[in-house]
Amino acid sequence: MKALQVHLNFKMNTQVGYLMSLAVEYIQKGDLDDAERLLKRAHKMEPKNSEILRLLGVNFARKKDLQEALKMFERSIKIEPKNWLAYSNQGNVLRDLNKFDAALKSYDKAIALQPNYAEAFNNKGILLQSLNKLELALENYDKAIALDSKYAEAYNNAGNTLKKLNLLDLALIAFEKAMHFGGNNDLILGSYINCKMQLCDWAGIEGALEEVRHGQISRMDKFYPFYLLSICDDPFFIKEATQVYMGSEHPFKSELGEIPKSTRQEKIRLGYFSPDFRNHAVSFLTAGLIEAHDKNKFVLIAFSMGPNTTSDPMRERLQSSFDHFIDVSEKSDKEVAQLAREMGVDIAIDLGGLTQDARPSIFAYRAAPIQIGYIGYLGTMGSPYMDYIIADKVIIPVQFQYAYTENIIYLPSYQVNDPKRKIADKIFTREELGLPATGFVYCCFNNNYKITPAILDSWALIMRTVDDSVIFLHAENMTVRKNLLTEFAAREIQECRVIFAERLPRDEYLARYRVADLFLDTSPYNAGTTASDALWAGLPVMTFLGQTFSAKMGGSILNAIGLPELVASSQDEYEALAIDLGRHPNKILEIKNKLAENLLTMPLFDTKLFTQNLELAFIKAYKRFQDGLPPDHIY
Repeated sequence: MKALQVHLNFKMNTQVGYLMSLAVEYIQKGDLDDAERLLKRAHKMEPKNSEILRLLGVNFARKKDLQEALKMFERSIKIEPKNWLAYSNQGNVLRDLNKFDAALKSYDKAIALQPNYAEAFNNKGILLQSLNKLELALENYDKAIALDSKYAEAYNNAGNTLKKLNLLDLALIAFEKAMHFGGNNDLILGSYINCKMQLCDWAGIEGALEEVRHGQISRMDKFYPFYLLSICDDPFFIKEATQVYMGSEHPFKSELGEIPKSTRQEKIRLGYFSPDFRNHAVSFLTAGLIEAHDKNKFVLIAFSMGPNTTSDPMRERLQSSFDHFIDVSEKSDKEVAQLAREMGVDIAIDLGGLTQDARPSIFAYRAAPIQIGYIGYLGTMGSPYMDYIIADKVIIPVQFQYAYTENIIYLPSYQVNDPKRKIADKIFTREELGLPATGFVYCCFNNNYKITPAILDSWALIMRTVDDSVIFLHAENMTVRKNLLTEFAAREIQECRVIFAERLPRDEYLARYRVADLFLDTSPYNAGTTASDALWAGLPVMTFLGQTFSAKMGGSILNAIGLPELVASSQDEYEALAIDLGRHPNKILEIKNKLAENLLTMPLFDTKLFTQNLELAFIKAYKRFQDGLPPDHIY
């Protein structure tokens, strides 16, 4: 890490210089206790040495003791006001504390003092990216790369920013350069693989995908676990990788101390934490839940850590549904946890997990005596401070409980839904959607990164077997379309049989499902909100069961709507069933009629029933805590 470069006015043959040089080696190796010991020894010998204090600050920052790190940088700068490295390091800590304006000033000071310091531009870019000022972030990454053309981290950060801007082609170029200059860096490898998956560009990553699937990741502490969900179907490996990553990036933090057991309150205070209280898939599912909660038994508090979107009907709806709606986007993780404690939150429900803009370290500080993960992230958090995960017996069978560090809250069905989904009255014709007038229409509107080579093999086999069938896919990016057409062609499927859907307003997007005959799910990352959207619009969904949480979600949803006959037990059975239904449209008509009847009677869209079951689980978890009992599985 460049911020560890020793930038001093001393001769390296002095004892202090030797101690500092050795301390830097220890920090780079992760031996932080020995590094601290050496630096404190050097500090006693030269208490006015600005660089010793800076390195102590770096060491404390590595230990995640940000307040102590900040003190060291401030002392370092007081002794030497031109220590540009100290300003840059100070900016990093202020950024991690969500003190964004102060962090920006620190980076600008570092750049003013040392305009050729590439890392300060990179760090400033990271801050601007977190503030969703993506174009400005890119400008700073470009400046960092102009100063250091082999700066792998800056290329990687630029790639992630371009990905957020949906400029996937440019993002891939940036990731390829990061891979070229970064060497064996699993942080970059994860970003690179994910971008290739988003582009459905599988060339050159077959070996990497196999290695990841078989657990061959050299630096699990750097590989973002979310990327595993679409390529790995081993829940025990995902647990292992997530534990290592979380232990490194979001370890338990004890600064706030234990939460004392309070007297039992008349109402249980629920804190919902999410970066997605807006027009987002998580809110499309949970808005009805928030409205259905029993306000006589529960106080509902929203902790919003995402962007404050304007003219957003979903955000406005949610703001009016909670008793308290608090924007914590500019508070540090510690400050948010402290606020939750001060507000007496009994149960914290994390709707983000390890998805974009989520903040797991809030829960590392223990925001509430009971902490539960739900719906935003489809897997274990691998952390001792997350007490429960919500599932059902399809998603986590008893034999897979050990693949999760959390205790399981078993509900009759996993996924909550919003009964207020509006479907447009518009009746689409096949012609206006680019579909042929006749023939069976398979469809899948899942995110492109969920499509794997193996799934495309199945789709192509199904289409080759079912004459005149077509597949209707979601792909806005033209490179994704080109890549998918190339992959289908390699599997003997003509271009005219692959039709791409354009983006529509949400109510029309739902209405469009009625034109298709059968939704084909992906694996190991199933459809979630998309599957419920299709079913709500009357389109049957077909899936097959894998091993992981994300690979069993489709099965859970179909069981909850009373269509277990559409849940195959294997990929071969999935192919055979899709072929049979494609060859016998009368069977699909029968299933559609059954689905229409089940929409009003089965649990999947019974938000009131789901909420009652969830509230019973919350009450049981709360009672265990009040009785002095540790968390345990709740059935």
